[in-house]
Amino acid sequence: MRELVRILQPAAGQRGWMLAGVGLGVAVIAANTALMAVSGWFVASMAVAGVTQVSFNYFFPSAAIRLLAILRTVGRYGERLVTHEAAFRILADLRSWLFRRLIPLAPAGIERYASNDLAGRLRADVDSLENLYLRIIAPLGTGLVSMLLAGLFVACFSTKAALVVLLVLLAAGLVLPLATQRLAQQPGRQSVKLAGALRNRVGQGLQGAEELLLLGATDQQAAEVERLSRELVVQQVNLGRLAGATGAGVVTLAGFALVLLALLVIPEVRQQQVSGPQLVMLLLFTAAAFEGVGPLAHALQLVPATAQAVGRIRELADAPPALPEPETREKPQGYRIELRGVSCTYADGPAMLGPFSLTLAEGERVAVVGASGSGKSTLVELLLRFRSYRGSIAIGGVELAALAPDDLSRLVAALPQQPHLFNTTIRHNILLGRELAEQELERILDDCQLSRWIASLPQGLDTPVGESGSAISGGEGRRIALARTLVADTPVVLLDEPTEGLDGETEQLVVQRLTRRLTGKRSVLVVTHRPAVLALAQRVVRIEQAS
Repeated sequence: MRELVRILQPAAGQRGWMLAGVGLGVAVIAANTALMAVSGWFVASMAVAGVTQVSFNYFFPSAAIRLLAILRTVGRYGERLVTHEAAFRILADLRSWLFRRLIPLAPAGIERYASNDLAGRLRADVDSLENLYLRIIAPLGTGLVSMLLAGLFVACFSTKAALVVLLVLLAAGLVLPLATQRLAQQPGRQSVKLAGALRNRVGQGLQGAEELLLLGATDQQAAEVERLSRELVVQQVNLGRLAGATGAGVVTLAGFALVLLALLVIPEVRQQQVSGPQLVMLLLFTAAAFEGVGPLAHALQLVPATAQAVGRIRELADAPPALPEPETREKPQGYRIELRGVSCTYADGPAMLGPFSLTLAEGERVAVVGASGSGKSTLVELLLRFRSYRGSIAIGGVELAALAPDDLSRLVAALPQQPHLFNTTIRHNILLGRELAEQELERILDDCQLSRWIASLPQGLDTPVGESGSAISGGEGRRIALARTLVADTPVVLLDEPTEGLDGETEQLVVQRLTRRLTGKRSVLVVTHRPAVLALAQRVVRIEQAS
């Protein structure tokens, strides 16, 4: 339970909403039990008054019954409204917190996760935490407070009866649910694991549908999906059976509580310590009090599955970044880049980049060439603080590990090997929230050879590019990403295969425009295997295959 509460720390600002939801839940149960109690007492008192011919003021109890009925209805609506608002606010805070934790991890810290597994943790596992407050914490808080209040109410009439009612409520609300929780540990955790594996398998199948068809492996993929589905259904059926058995147990204990209460209080009625209408009131009150403990069994049954989801999220959120943010910020003096004996390896894997040294003076343009797998793209990732390294990388005299990510983003803009396009318009993909004069934007589009193509589109810059740029060609997407890099207007520009996917004529035009735009203004490090791009550089450096 400690881990479940700890995961809510990022949503501490919603504590008021959470307490309000529990308070309203207690108020609803109090109104319902009071309604049943007053109704029973009122009916019994009216019957006694009719038999004994004693006058009875029925205006006050009848008004109280109407008031309690209204409060129960309004309170239930308010409780649903507040608890769901709290749950949605908690999820929003948790998503923002998790996304902030993931930013420093990319890409090295999340490479070991499949894309579908990562998406499942971000979406499905976080969504499942809706249960944490809505179906675990709120019912537990409401039930425990309701049990205490019920015992205090019955104690006003009979101490023995109060002790019995409280013990049976504890048995129904804690002992039985805790036993059920123990039985639900294995199926609850397995259901979360199987659901994640199923999402991952289905996602991989959809992404690799063409390969599966070509290799004739669709039947094997379908069989694996079917197997995971069957195993998931088995675990869910086991959880359903436990829920049904627990519900039956709560109803049985409620009946047992009424029998014991009657056996204890009837002698007190005979001794005139408790009146007959009060006995009816206590019986109906006790029956209604079990409404507060009924959800506790289901709440505790959800704990194992929710704890498994929290564990998956924590594993992701607590992963150490490749380069942690420095405790003290050092300001770089200029933007000269010096690499001395820099190397990088995969975790428990081969070397991605051998010992490599390079100096990039301010305003200098350098091209890095080498065989595939020699570490050219890794070099760009190192300069962006994406990976840990050995040796020394200094920008403006400050070691890269001591440079804050915010300061680095103001110095360096990059076109990565696989740039991401967001599912929005061309304009938004280029600007990313920046403000830029329309004339300057047109010049950048012209330099990237995008102007003519955009002018041919009915919606122009407001044309959507689709999910990951699916509505446009690869070359067009790469030029959009190149324009985004130029819009950043940083003193250092890193370009990884800037003309990949372009035809020869367009490639030459882009290189000419980039040379004119970047000459004397910015330091440029371009990684390429295409000879035409070398015209952009003043100096060419070859990177050797890591050994």
